[in-house]
Amino acid sequence: MQRHRTLVERLLLLLQPDHTPHAATQGRSILSRLAVPYTFSPDLSFGDALIAIAGCLARIFAACVLFALWGGLSAVVWSAIGNHFWRAAAVLPLVLIFLAVLAALMIAISAVERMIAPRR
Repeated sequence: MQRHRTLVERLLLLLQPDHTPHAATQGRSILSRLAVPYTFSPDLSFGDALIAIAGCLARIFAACVLFALWGGLSAVVWSAIGNHFWRAAAVLPLVLIFLAVLAALMIAISAVERMIAPRR
């Protein structure tokens, strides 16, 4: 029968590093084991890291500007519609078009980032 662990014991197990070697982590540095998959590789050069950071900042800034402009213009469109039925009907297209424009913006920033990044 398994003994129930207290909250303190479970927290200590989370905080203590696991010293047993795993097949997936053997031969990898501590930085590569902590890396977030599919984003920043610890093996990036300084220039590659700057390009990746600039891409992330461009995505954040462009998405914030798009959200602010789209929200303001959606409020103008919303207030211009007098009928309550058409106001409710306009919500779904406004949201779907916003999501499509946001996706296109993210794809465009990724394409520019790939064009700028040096080839290996």
